[in-house]
Amino acid sequence: MIYNNLTLNMLGEKECTIGGELVQNNIPILEDNYVRKMNANNGFSKGRMFRKIASIGLVEIMKATQEGYNLDDEKDLYRFLSEHPEYMAVDKINSNRPANIIIK
Repeated sequence: MIYNNLTLNMLGEKECTIGGELVQNNIPILEDNYVRKMNANNGFSKGRMFRKIASIGLVEIMKATQEGYNLDDEKDLYRFLSEHPEYMAVDKINSNRPANIIIK
C-alpha cells in the first residue's frame, strides 16, 4: 500500500507545483524476498522456465531513479542490487557455472 500526502499549488492558469512525499510499506516485499532466497530452487519457477532475481517496491524504484540509477540498464540494476541486497530474491545472480541445458 502506498500512502501519500501530495499537495498541488497553482501558480497561475497553466502552471503548478507538486509537493509532498510518497511512503510505501516494504515489509511484505522484503519478507517475500527472504522466503524466496531461503527456498532451495534459487529463484527458479517450478518448471524452471524463468527466474525471479528481485522484487523492488514502486516507491524504491522512484527513489533509485532520482538517485541516478537506470534500472532498465543491466549494469545499473546489478549495481543497485549489490548496494541493496534486501531486494534480491536469490543469493547470487551469476553462479559462474556453465549455462548447460539438461534435458531428461
